[in-house]
Amino acid sequence: MFPTMNRRLLLQGAAALAGTSALSLLGSPTRAATGEVSILGIVPLTGPYAADGERIKRGQEMAIEDFNQRSTDLKINYVSRDSAGDAGTATRRVSEAIERENIVAIAGPWADDVSAAVSELALREKRVHCFSGGPLPCHKYNFQWAPPYYAGVEATMKYVAQKNPDAKRWYMLTSDYSFGWTLEELEKHFAQELGIEIVGSQRHVLGEREFSPYMGEIAAARPDVILVNNFGLDTAQALRTAHSFGLTQQAKILVPWGSGIEDYIRLDPTITQGIVIGSAFYYTIDNPIAKSFSERYIERYDEAPGYPAGSGYGTMQLILGGLERAQGLTPADLVTALEGWEIPDTVVGPTRIGADTHQAYRPFFVTEGKKPEEVEGKFDLARIVGTHNGEVPADVLACKNIGSL
Repeated sequence: MFPTMNRRLLLQGAAALAGTSALSLLGSPTRAATGEVSILGIVPLTGPYAADGERIKRGQEMAIEDFNQRSTDLKINYVSRDSAGDAGTATRRVSEAIERENIVAIAGPWADDVSAAVSELALREKRVHCFSGGPLPCHKYNFQWAPPYYAGVEATMKYVAQKNPDAKRWYMLTSDYSFGWTLEELEKHFAQELGIEIVGSQRHVLGEREFSPYMGEIAAARPDVILVNNFGLDTAQALRTAHSFGLTQQAKILVPWGSGIEDYIRLDPTITQGIVIGSAFYYTIDNPIAKSFSERYIERYDEAPGYPAGSGYGTMQLILGGLERAQGLTPADLVTALEGWEIPDTVVGPTRIGADTHQAYRPFFVTEGKKPEEVEGKFDLARIVGTHNGEVPADVLACKNIGSL
């Protein structure tokens, strides 16, 4: 929770930090690029993830605002398009933006399957693609801002297992698409390592409205821990239904990869208390860049930024930092500037871009819901209880050859 402060002082401090946050992330470039460059933000403004898409777009826009506050000769032409949460729609609109706007880089979209299609197009058209989500086939123009799912599942499962050493019976409830399938496979891997028995699993469609039948079967299995492998509104509905069945009192509930504060805001603290949620961004991260971004976001939108907004800011700021560091403004120049970059300060903390994988190695956050009596404000719903540095075994990323420009 942010300390109470005078509104005018908060705004003044945030404005000052906005400039230093951009400077901290960009570091000292070898030569500031000059000219005009177009960047595409492709996000789901309609479809099942429309709410997330609007927040991602806000984060992207705030990153560009912070960048523009710096004294620079680099002009950013921000182009926004709606992916509609559909691979065909997304690739068509990205193609149009490449043709009409000559975009150098693409930030987004969101769902893994949609992003895979956009990434393939980016390779074909030789445009930089910066994504925050699950594993994509690696190539020279693709960069991954989010930690590997491996890091998130490892961090959250080990936290719950260590805090609940007698909880050996776990159950998986999974959204039936690539995101959920990937989490399932990783959970099976770590279950063996931790001596955990998976006593059951069910899959549900994306956008499920009725979770009662699933909860009946879960209750019958009597697990110690319930793994909820879905996202956004699906997570909220699943947790709400689990609570109505008494499962939040009978079992520990773990959401290995969630939306951060948004998962808590959607529900009452009587439901979320004790629930563990992993996220690639949490708004109370203790560094000046995150504090500045979060305070200004709250002031502007009257809500705390979750993972979607944080990812929008983080991916866009990474692209902007690479452009300022680059020797020119072509996609190839940007690739060269980003590869192997070690950045001491970003919105999530120290970040390293793997030269041979283009994976960003940076912190992942484990959060736990507070008890109702511990809550001191409308956004003071959880605390960060652990972090993971994002480092994973080399073979996890399955990137044997990043390819060439």
